[in-house]
Amino acid sequence: MDIQSLPDFSNRDTVRDPYPAYAYLRDHHPVYWCDHLKAWLLTRYCDVFAAQGDVKRYSSNRMQQLVDARVPPEKRGQLATFVKLASQWMYSQDGDIHKASRNLLGKAFTPRSIESLRQSIQDITDRELSRLEPSTDLKANLFDRIPALILAMLYGIASEEALKLRRWMKDIVMFLGGSLDPGYGPEQALEGVEEMYVYFAAIIEQRRKQPEDDLVSRVLEASQDSASSNDEVLAQIVFILVAGYNTSADQLCIGLLHLLEHPEQLEALKADLNLVKPAIEEMLRFDAAGSLSHRVLNEDVTIGNVTMKKGDLVYLIRASANRDPAKFTDPDAFDIRRTNNDHLAFGRGEHFCMGTALFRLEAEIVFTSLFKRFPKLSLIAGKPAIWRTNNLQFRGLKELPIDLGKGV
Repeated sequence: MDIQSLPDFSNRDTVRDPYPAYAYLRDHHPVYWCDHLKAWLLTRYCDVFAAQGDVKRYSSNRMQQLVDARVPPEKRGQLATFVKLASQWMYSQDGDIHKASRNLLGKAFTPRSIESLRQSIQDITDRELSRLEPSTDLKANLFDRIPALILAMLYGIASEEALKLRRWMKDIVMFLGGSLDPGYGPEQALEGVEEMYVYFAAIIEQRRKQPEDDLVSRVLEASQDSASSNDEVLAQIVFILVAGYNTSADQLCIGLLHLLEHPEQLEALKADLNLVKPAIEEMLRFDAAGSLSHRVLNEDVTIGNVTMKKGDLVYLIRASANRDPAKFTDPDAFDIRRTNNDHLAFGRGEHFCMGTALFRLEAEIVFTSLFKRFPKLSLIAGKPAIWRTNNLQFRGLKELPIDLGKGV
């Protein structure tokens, strides 16, 4: 990027590596109006941190504004159903409504509930590792599969069904993140939402008649205590899938790539697998798959000499905050031994990600098992990893070709 010009977030090269653009904005325009995104961008740690905790002024009820920013006026009416359904998701809600939705899912995401999944996640991981070819695209053949299979286990649905759900989830999040690819537009997002709701409405009906030991049944049990409606239950069950699948798959993939691109860090980790937990935190800080969140202003907000107006859309760029030198020492260095790693990858405050413990457990098991079984794995010369360049919010790779070497 030419530092004399403002960053262009419609440029795929900027999307591929947005960190120089973020650094420029932090230094020169920390509160920046982006014409392409039709939103303000906050890029400093202090501002992103403050906004995430300020639920009075920064509302999460932003689906209509996101659609308005992405879709021409003549097409917005077609997405009324999408806005209505997505506005019921927990991350689109404020105040007491948000708390009620969060409580529906509370029992399924307690630390004890998550830790009880350890052996099941280990079994899934071992099975998937055992089916890998020596030279393989780990994105398609491992990292895209494991989160889907874990969610299938949680939801009590067949593994094959979970792998089918991935298309719907990708269609939805790619649109929500501001896709530069016409193949992930509003029509695909609407179709994905509608089909997911039909699918899970049928599962909810089955679980009402015959409860099982799964997330759907536990949410239904919680809904009886809170008098939640069927629509509210359905909304949160769909949301967990939308929120959890793509970012988990992409984060595992991104994390491994950065380890492989920093061989001294990888060797240190393989020599001492107790470093896996701080390594995961550094992956999240250094390059988060979910790089930002959005809010809508309930009132005018002034930061420095810039005033953002009531009703404006604001992007909280967590990926930029996590590279802010005002907060982190040597922030552009990837350091798995980093201490005081107070990153914002999972948000803060009332909207702190409920799936945090599940992802951390998943990543711990996947990376520990991968390096134990394939200690010689490496990138393949002449076959570089390929980044997606169609979405600023949801970072990820298209391909990660890996030579697994001789397995143990």
